[in-house]
Amino acid sequence: MKKSFITIIQLVILIVCLALLGAAYLFNKKDNYNFLNKDTYSALLEMVYNQKEINNKLDKIKSEKKYTFKDAYVELNPYKISPLSAIIIFNTNKEESIQVYINGEFVTTTDKTKEHLIPIYGLYEDYNNQVKLVKGEEEVNYEIKTDKSNINYPLEVISTSDKINNQDIYFTVASYKTYMTGWDKTGKLRFYLTVDNRMDIEFLDNGHFLIGTSQGQFAENFCAFVEMDYLGKIYNYYVPENGYSFEFQVLSNGNYMLAGGDEPVYIKEQLVYEIDPKTGDKVSEINLGKILKKIDPSLDDIYVGQKAIRNAFYYNETNKELIMSFRGLDAVMSFNYETKQLNWVFADPKSELFNKKVWSNYLVSLKSGRYPLGQHSVIITKEGNIGFFNNGYNRLHGFENGGNDLVSYYQDNYSSGEIYQIVNKEAELVFSFDGNKKYFSHQYGSINETKDDTYLIDFGYTLKDQYRLSNDGKLSEAEANVDNIYAYIVEIDKNNNILFEAKVEEGKFRAFKHHFYNETTLNTDITEYHIFNKVKKDKIKEVTISTEELKKVNEWIYDLQFTQNTFKTNYEIQEDDEIKFIFVNIKGDKYEVIYKDKNSKIKNRIFNIDLKKDIYSLYIEINGYLYNTLRNYQF
Repeated sequence: MKKSFITIIQLVILIVCLALLGAAYLFNKKDNYNFLNKDTYSALLEMVYNQKEINNKLDKIKSEKKYTFKDAYVELNPYKISPLSAIIIFNTNKEESIQVYINGEFVTTTDKTKEHLIPIYGLYEDYNNQVKLVKGEEEVNYEIKTDKSNINYPLEVISTSDKINNQDIYFTVASYKTYMTGWDKTGKLRFYLTVDNRMDIEFLDNGHFLIGTSQGQFAENFCAFVEMDYLGKIYNYYVPENGYSFEFQVLSNGNYMLAGGDEPVYIKEQLVYEIDPKTGDKVSEINLGKILKKIDPSLDDIYVGQKAIRNAFYYNETNKELIMSFRGLDAVMSFNYETKQLNWVFADPKSELFNKKVWSNYLVSLKSGRYPLGQHSVIITKEGNIGFFNNGYNRLHGFENGGNDLVSYYQDNYSSGEIYQIVNKEAELVFSFDGNKKYFSHQYGSINETKDDTYLIDFGYTLKDQYRLSNDGKLSEAEANVDNIYAYIVEIDKNNNILFEAKVEEGKFRAFKHHFYNETTLNTDITEYHIFNKVKKDKIKEVTISTEELKKVNEWIYDLQFTQNTFKTNYEIQEDDEIKFIFVNIKGDKYEVIYKDKNSKIKNRIFNIDLKKDIYSLYIEINGYLYNTLRNYQF
């Protein structure tokens, strides 16, 4: 019996070995090389790719129906990118709404349902948070322990008023390490993302928000943005055909207006356009570059493209007026989005860009205040006035364009939040806050009108006093070194009374005031997950490369970040380089995509490689030489 048993085991081992040898033989027959020994990555942006697996896991937990109100499933940071959030899942026999208390404070009531997926936002870091749920006469408490955050630059609250609601959260978007954060009025951290989402935040009525992803970054231009909630759950991932940079706005018809270019990221002509969020399709656009060049054909092309630094817009749907900030031109402009015409230009008439006769009928004269200088964040107030953050720094002649780089040269410069009434092309200053001309933020800054009828102003890149007074300090160094700058954030009413002020030892692109919860909060919809990739599809060509050729190629020794839309490396791409991607799947199919031809001056670009669903080994060919990245990508 024992001998027979051993014989069976030996037979099984023999069969397995033969099967493995057969598989290896078939694998080699399929003309692949070293396929299984490579790490596999997603061709989709990782933070988006990970969502599907997490959604499926949470859906399975919900569908098991084994968790109850008194014995719920509780998970901290379910989407792995928002450490001060949690989800509580359970089922009830009938449709119920749940009241939610966090650390003793009532925050919201959920909508009625039998399947409860309650999002918990705004937990304290490094704390045993107490979450109380109330259902009719019943209540239950859950303790959620959080870890200490990795935030290097906390918000230091200088003063706060009793007029500030306990539910108000001050959100910031940084340019260094902390990404998007949220702080309460006492300066306690209540939210942060561990992934690099940036630029504008647009808060939606459904409790979600829009924010850009940093993939494909060139300057402050990106190729995508997401709709997500504070759990880090992504509902919609948009890769629009014209890219995304700096700003978007939700229109009354539900569509999104955003800024980009004639091509995504590498902008030759500035565009603002409207997309349908249900499809990601573009429904209208205005080409700002074409309008300006029609008025002044001699205007250098660089000033209608990337160098314009179109960093903000605001659209008034009532009269179709689109207000634009062009930081690189030191100008704020008004366009009619419907007729595609320029209304006016608010800029110094002495500027060499606007001192030609063709601009005389468009220029706004100054009754009081000052002209825009390197400005950010334009708004239209409830009264119909025009606001912007005036950096007070001539960007057209700044150090970036060969101007003076010494900070001592700018000792009298100051930044301010300013509101102007513009009537008949005459601008009158009706509101200004400059902190007694103390703050000089040469880079970044914002002004927002809050729902409480106050202004929230972010002096986002303020030079420290000791650095500003130094004889050898440079603006270029201040931009490069976080130690030389800080952000000063202040909320004031329209009588210039300070309601909240704080500082943080890091530059902040913008600051916002909002809240986590609506009066009624929807349970998390884990089934909603859409990808809208609208970038023009690249041409894919099937090619023949032998196994012997693949075996001989050198390894790719440079950095590599690759997705379906982006490629980033520390290899210095030359203007005359020809670069191709070669994709090989396990069946031996080989496909070629031209990333850059010899005639293209764009060294990096956004693309859309739409391969059939499979795993592909990636090779890179430069000027006829093939390199093995030792990576597989799942499409």
